[in-house]
Amino acid sequence: MKDIFLVLTILFGSLALSAQTSAVDLTFDKEHHQLGDVVKGEKKTFKYSFENTGKNVIEIAIVSGCDCTTLDWTRGPIKVGEKGTIDVIFDSTEKETSETVDVDIYLKNINPKSNSQYLIVLDYTYNLVKK
Repeated sequence: MKDIFLVLTILFGSLALSAQTSAVDLTFDKEHHQLGDVVKGEKKTFKYSFENTGKNVIEIAIVSGCDCTTLDWTRGPIKVGEKGTIDVIFDSTEKETSETVDVDIYLKNINPKSNSQYLIVLDYTYNLVKK
C-alpha cells in the first residue's frame, strides 16, 4: 500500500509540475544575421522567420531595437505550428562604427517561474564602410 501511495504521489506531483511550466517556444530559422559590409548611409532589409514549436498559443507584445532599426512583426495570437516573421530595416546613416545590434522580442505570455514576460534576444552584425 505504501508503494502505491508513493507512485501516486510522484505521478500527481509530476503532473502538477508540468502544468505549472509554460511551454512557450519559438524556433527561428536564424537567430543571428551577418550583414557584411554596409556603406554608411545604406539601408539593409532582412527578416527573422519563426515557428511556434511550443505547446501554447503565443503573442508578441513588442519588438524593439536601436534607433537605426525599423521593425514589423506578425501580430495577434500565433497558434502551435503557425509561422511568423519579424521584418527588419537597418539604416546605417547615423552609425559611426561596426557593431552588433540586439533585437528584443517581448511576448505577452507570462513566464510562471519569473512572473514576467518572456524575452527573446536576436541580433545582427554589420561592418560599416565609410566612403
